[in-house]
Amino acid sequence: MSSVSVKPLALLSVGAVALLLAGCNSENVKTAEAEQAKVYTAQFAHSKNNVANVARIPVQSSRDTSLLDRVVWNAEKQKGKMYRYGGESPKTGFDCSGLTQFAFEQGAGVSLPRTAADQYAASVKIPKHEASKGDLVFFKTSGKRISHVGIYLGDEKFVHAPRTGKAITTDKLQGYWANKLVGFGRIPGACKPAYS
Repeated sequence: MSSVSVKPLALLSVGAVALLLAGCNSENVKTAEAEQAKVYTAQFAHSKNNVANVARIPVQSSRDTSLLDRVVWNAEKQKGKMYRYGGESPKTGFDCSGLTQFAFEQGAGVSLPRTAADQYAASVKIPKHEASKGDLVFFKTSGKRISHVGIYLGDEKFVHAPRTGKAITTDKLQGYWANKLVGFGRIPGACKPAYS
């Protein structure tokens, strides 16, 4: 391979690395397709106004990630672990409110009360049509008080620790869960971008 054919490839590689390190600033050329797909395209000086397809790099800036994304990630990371009454640790397992308490502490640095009923009391109530990823979803599974909580994922889904004998999982708000649904709550202090 001659040095002439290696040079453009080397420049393209160096440029791609520079884009990643720079965080794809406004110096880069955005295409309509790239904007829609959250992909940025770079235009290099040697390309004579041609955009190189090879330089497309998927990017998710830290400004696109919220604390609630981190909360959801921390909860979903526990899927498959068994329910444990009173559990509040990945080592020992979780009950429903232990899971939400852990996910908010780890993901957003926000301390929640320990029980589902107390978390309901501490949350700002929101209507279902305003609920979004990271909001809490509350249920009355027995009696007249709030007895179960999960973390809403959007699209009628939520992650939770269901009950003894069951693993942490994702369920849909239909059937049993739709019948037991009380409402949604938003936790003040967790609804902001994550910059670190």
